[in-house]
Amino acid sequence: MESLIPLAYLVAAVTFILGLKGLSSPTTAVMGNRIAAAGMLVAVIATFFTQDVQGGVPVIVAGMLVGGVAGFAGARMVKMTAMPQMVALFNGAGGGAAALVSILEFSRELGAGRGTPPFGVTLPTLLALVIGAVSFSGSAIAFGKLQGIVTPRAFRYAGPSRSVCSSRRSARRPSTRCCLSSRPQSSRSCSASRWCCRSAAPICRS
Repeated sequence: MESLIPLAYLVAAVTFILGLKGLSSPTTAVMGNRIAAAGMLVAVIATFFTQDVQGGVPVIVAGMLVGGVAGFAGARMVKMTAMPQMVALFNGAGGGAAALVSILEFSRELGAGRGTPPFGVTLPTLLALVIGAVSFSGSAIAFGKLQGIVTPRAFRYAGPSRSVCSSRRSARRPSTRCCLSSRPQSSRSCSASRWCCRSAAPICRS
């Protein structure tokens, strides 16, 4: 039975790829979601038969129950207009879980007393940590922007734009002026200095 577990994980990975492919189109999104869910079910069942987690089956079952109830409630209660926010939350939860699992697995390898983990263990763990963390943070920001919690003001740099723009102007074209004044500039002047004022307000005349 142990020899079939890697094969089950391979089948689950293929179903995840096919599921993501199906989610790329509205016409195949439902089928892609079902394929990915079936692959996750195969992976969970295969995990139950591994020797390392046989003592933690109650914890896994409890997590499945909590996640199933939360997913079912979210699918029934969330409006269709708020579905992108829910998808962002679910995606962020998956990325955060992948990052936490990679940290725990690497900690277990270090605590096993076998010295530094081999490259074949360190590289996948690092990739899972980076990808999971990026997925979690990106999904959190996406949820905030879709929900209206995160505004564009949070990404606007309020630093010394005049000095930066002036230094770029002097380094590239000393004879041009930067469009930082409140008065409309001529089209020729603006076209020459627009390269250093892309983040400034559109005060130039066309």
